[in-house]
Amino acid sequence: MGLFSRPRTAAPKSPTSALGYPAFRRFFASAVVSMPGNWMQITAQAWLVLEVHNSPMALAWVTTLQFMPILLFTLMGGALADRVARKPLLIGAQIVGGLQALVLGMLIVTGHFELWHLYGLAVILGFVNAIDGPLRQAVIADLVPREALSNGVALGALTQNIGRLIGPALAGLVIAGFGVGAAFFINTLTYLSCVLVLMTIRIEKTVLVGAKVSLITATREGLGYALKSFPVRFILVATAFIGIFGQNFTTMIPLVASYLLHASPAKFGLLNSALGAGSLAALLMLTRMGDPTVRRILIAGLAFGVLLIAISQSSSMLVSCALFAVVGAAAVVFSTSVQTALQLVSPPHLRGRLASMVTFLIVGTSPLGAMMTGAIASNISVAVAIAVNGGLCALGMGIAVWMGHKRQIRFEPDPRGLDAAAE
Repeated sequence: MGLFSRPRTAAPKSPTSALGYPAFRRFFASAVVSMPGNWMQITAQAWLVLEVHNSPMALAWVTTLQFMPILLFTLMGGALADRVARKPLLIGAQIVGGLQALVLGMLIVTGHFELWHLYGLAVILGFVNAIDGPLRQAVIADLVPREALSNGVALGALTQNIGRLIGPALAGLVIAGFGVGAAFFINTLTYLSCVLVLMTIRIEKTVLVGAKVSLITATREGLGYALKSFPVRFILVATAFIGIFGQNFTTMIPLVASYLLHASPAKFGLLNSALGAGSLAALLMLTRMGDPTVRRILIAGLAFGVLLIAISQSSSMLVSCALFAVVGAAAVVFSTSVQTALQLVSPPHLRGRLASMVTFLIVGTSPLGAMMTGAIASNISVAVAIAVNGGLCALGMGIAVWMGHKRQIRFEPDPRGLDAAAE
């Protein structure tokens, strides 16, 4: 049986709503409060760099420094999520994130801001995200049962895209009305609100087998399992191409806005909001669709690459907004499906470590894609840079098809992994 063959199973059931569980509802609410502020900061940060230096490479450096800690340390962050109490770790990450936003806002409004300040604070935010990403994925599986997991992961991704929809639009309005510093102060308040909500959630600490081994050993165990599990390998190969070459929106959208469309701050925010609107529409659909399939992952990844190529050829604000809306839908269908699939195949004792691998590939590899995009944009053109990214995403989906064309992939836990947990 091949990659696209359908296993003979009972008719799929409608997904159980994760919002039926009070602890998850509060967790969901904390993210709904926090994510718009995060995206407001990301948008304001990119605009600030281009306003100060007007350089694609300066923007690429900020992106690189922000995501380099995720590239280097997120796998160990996943190991940490498998061995310590997750609630205080989550709260601590929000506090540090809020402090860096506060410091950046103060530097701007007092007139002391220099680009190196942003570089340093971007590194701090990167360390926060290296821990926060795998933690949030692992916590979802702690708060809901197996039958609500797909819905829980989709709702978790929904909060990201609510933020992406609201945050950039607010950033454009705030920057135009009150200056760029105000965006960072508002993000500080959203972090504080998130901390207050998280404090009301009860998350039982699970004592896991192997929790006393070193972080490096625990990380190596997770990587070893990923190499032995074909479904995990398939997920990670497909994700690598989209993560490295496609999920660089914080670099690509400012470049498209500034160099292809010559957009104002408000229109720059509109491009981001179009991306978020498409993502939101796709996520609302995903919350009703149940468990992910191989077909869904591959089609979404291929569409993502083709749409980026189309964006590189557009000089119309209206067309670009429409394309970004559709690419946002494709991106979120892909990323949410691979995240859910990985949680479904993960043995409980490896959940944080395997989640960290998707975070590593989608978020942590952004420095590689950002530097490549910045280099091509500076030396050739922005249009060529975006088109190359799209072509490489499509190539990755072709490799995934070739890799699994003779195999049937089921997104179910590997019994051998559960046995390993008991050893």
